[in-house]
Amino acid sequence: MFRPLSLLFIGLGLTLTKPSLAEFSLAQIPPLSNKTPITLVAEKGFWTDYLTREMLPKFTEKTGVKVNVVSTELESMFELQTQALLQGEGKYDLLTMEAGWAKEWAANGYTVPLPELAKLYDPDGEKAMERYLEPYYPSLLNILSYHGELHAIPYNNYVMGSHYRADLFENKTEQTHFQQRFGYPLKPATNFDELQDQAVFFTRKSGELLADKQLSHNFYGLALMSGNKPHINDEFSSIIWSLGGAWMWPIYNQQKQLTHFEVPAVNQEALKAAIIYRKLMPYAIPADDKFAFNEAANAMASGQVAIWPFAYNNLWSASFKVEANVPGARLGVAQVPGGTPYNGAYAFAVSYDSKNPQAAYWLLKYMGTYEAQYAYALGGGNPCRMDVVTAPEFNQASKRAIAGAFEASHIANLFWSTKVLDVGHFTTTAMGQIYPELSHACYAASRHEADSADIFIELSAKIKHLQNTYGEVPAIDKNNSQ
Repeated sequence: MFRPLSLLFIGLGLTLTKPSLAEFSLAQIPPLSNKTPITLVAEKGFWTDYLTREMLPKFTEKTGVKVNVVSTELESMFELQTQALLQGEGKYDLLTMEAGWAKEWAANGYTVPLPELAKLYDPDGEKAMERYLEPYYPSLLNILSYHGELHAIPYNNYVMGSHYRADLFENKTEQTHFQQRFGYPLKPATNFDELQDQAVFFTRKSGELLADKQLSHNFYGLALMSGNKPHINDEFSSIIWSLGGAWMWPIYNQQKQLTHFEVPAVNQEALKAAIIYRKLMPYAIPADDKFAFNEAANAMASGQVAIWPFAYNNLWSASFKVEANVPGARLGVAQVPGGTPYNGAYAFAVSYDSKNPQAAYWLLKYMGTYEAQYAYALGGGNPCRMDVVTAPEFNQASKRAIAGAFEASHIANLFWSTKVLDVGHFTTTAMGQIYPELSHACYAASRHEADSADIFIELSAKIKHLQNTYGEVPAIDKNNSQ
């Protein structure tokens, strides 16, 4: 089924630092024959506000096409759009998707391949789209592709990094005590044993000393997104991949076509991940079943934790508030412990039932320009274009509040360039169905040690059932293929 994308998408090391001469701009949009108004679905927040205030009026002035915006919370976005797409009434022209939905929506015919749109509407056809995509991270393009064709342009990258209190890690007293206690230097954790040691070490009671100052409140080693929310799966997935495991393995033939998935009947790496996670939880800031990324970022920002080890780097600006809130605090970022971060993006795509696909195509290109991604970065977002991420001005100290994690994100995204094709997470067309089951199982396993084996055995059975029901290729028991 799936073929790796062209070398354009998988080349490593492309680090443009300024927009190329071929960079697309509003001026390049040709006269549009279809003036039918279009509707864009977008997540609530600063980016949609910027689009509505700055970019969409310029697009309308240039093309004569009015753009209506349906602004919605991420939690309701999937169902809102899916119901409209099932009806096929052309309600939305431009869709917003989470990376995990990309292949499922493409397989269902909900989104239109960008090369197809380019051939129809772009004077330079597919070559124009190829040039346009050069600055984008290959990992994100591979995630958002289907049958070797890209269906969406990413705008919000949420690759993970470890956000940590650099001032604490570099404090001489803390370094000395850590060396004495654990026998090695205090540095950002590269594996889960080191993370466990640091979680234990930095957990303190009110009245104890931290970096030579007396604490007025309890302090915790780390923050985990351990609530009954989707994000606990992202933490578990990162750990499992770092252990060499996966929820499901894509199997390719000699033509690099996906033939089936193998699902471990007893997922040993998942069991190990649950053990690691449960060992960390006693040293994490107390969390209820609603505790997720906002709460974890706030725990860092308010000076309650030393490490957010599986942070989404698009929340760097939220974590960074600790520097304003806590005197002397300084935020640092490293790669996640284990070195295999969760990755993905939110993206825009043209719907199959758009009443004006011509205008939708050109607006899609406009919203992914250097100008747009640069503005997104200035607003605190984590951009998806290498030329924006590596722009020299973002290395300036004055830009740390928004761009402090850009270099770490760059490294993580390049790491995933083609590796995203090696795990089922990013290759199945049924992830929209499977993902909630992963989250529920991870949450249950984090709470019920005795039942972990049964939880993950049942999960593997559900993965196989969902893949065989909703996916394009079958899933089999991994043991049966050995």
